[in-house]
Amino acid sequence: MTCNRAQRFIYPFGNGDLALDMDAYTLDCSQYASQHALEIAIHDQWHEKGLVVLVNTGMQHLSELERWSAIIYQDFNAYEGGAAPRSKWSDAVYSIDDTPPHIDMGYHNEGCYLSVSPRCLVLGSMDCPKTGGWTLASDNEVTTDELLKTDIGQKLQKHGVRYVRNMTDKHGDNTIVHKHWQDTFLTESREDVERYVQAEGWDHQWMPDGTLRTSYWADAFEYNEKLGKNLFFANLANHGLFFDQWHPFNTLLDEERPHTMLVGDGTPFTEEDIATIYAINNKASLGLRWQDADVALIDNERWSHARPAYAIQPGEARVMGVTTGMLKKRVGSRF
Repeated sequence: MTCNRAQRFIYPFGNGDLALDMDAYTLDCSQYASQHALEIAIHDQWHEKGLVVLVNTGMQHLSELERWSAIIYQDFNAYEGGAAPRSKWSDAVYSIDDTPPHIDMGYHNEGCYLSVSPRCLVLGSMDCPKTGGWTLASDNEVTTDELLKTDIGQKLQKHGVRYVRNMTDKHGDNTIVHKHWQDTFLTESREDVERYVQAEGWDHQWMPDGTLRTSYWADAFEYNEKLGKNLFFANLANHGLFFDQWHPFNTLLDEERPHTMLVGDGTPFTEEDIATIYAINNKASLGLRWQDADVALIDNERWSHARPAYAIQPGEARVMGVTTGMLKKRVGSRF
C-alpha cells in the first residue's frame, strides 16, 4: 500500500513557453459572411486538425454549447460512468469547475477509462481570470511518438493500465466524499450498477460502509482510423497523485482515494514515469486563453487536455461548461 500525505512535486506543469500557438487553430466568427460559411470552416478544420478555437461567438449562456456542438455531432453524452463530479448548465452541458482551482488537473482524454468514449468534446467559457485558468491542449500524435521511445511507453504498450475507483454511498455516513456511486451511474439501484459494471467487465466490491470499489484493465492506446495510428489514450488525471493538493483526500492511501491507477501488470507508476509522461505532453501543447476564446471543439483522441492550478482574485470568476458526444466504442491498439 502507498500512503502519500505530502504533495509529490514531480513534473513541471503549465510553466514556460508552449510549443504550439493557439492562433494557428483559431477561427474568428465575426469574419464570416454567414453562419453556413462558418459551419463549413468549423467542420473542415475539425476534421483536418482535430482542434477548432472560436472567438467572437456572441455566446450569452453556456447552454448554447449544444448549438456549437451540433455542427459536429448530435448524440450528446449523459456522462454516465464519469469519474468527476459535474453540475449542469442544461440537459447536455455540464460544468467543469467542480474541482477546486488550486488543484492541478492533469492531461487526460475524456472517458478513456470507459468502453465507450466521446470522439469530440466542446468547451466553452463565459468568464475567466485575467491571469491563469487556461486549458492546455496537447497534440496526441506527437505525444504518442515520443512516449513510445521511453521505458514507460513500452511498458504501457505491453501491459496497458488498471483503473481503481472508490465511489461513496449517498446515504452512508462517509465524511470524505468526492462522488457517490448513485451520481456516477445515475441510479439508486445497486442491481442497476452491478449490471453496468458486469457488462463492462469490471471487478467490483461493495465495502462495509456502502462504498463501491471497482478495478479494471484498459488498453493505454487507441487506434485512430483517420490517422492510421495508435494514440496514447490513458487518463493520468485519474492517478491518486491528483489528490495530493486536496485535503482531506490527501490523508488517504492512494488506493483509498476516489481514484488511482496502476500499470496494467499491477505495478505502480513511479514518480519518474509520471514526470516523463507530463514532460512529453508539455512539449506538444498549446494554451487555450479563455479571455480570448469562447468555444473550443476538440477531437478527444487526437488531443489530450489539462488545467493547471490557478488563483481567483476578488471580483473574478471562472465560468465554463463542456458537452461531449460522437460516441465511439473503444477498439484498443493495433501494434
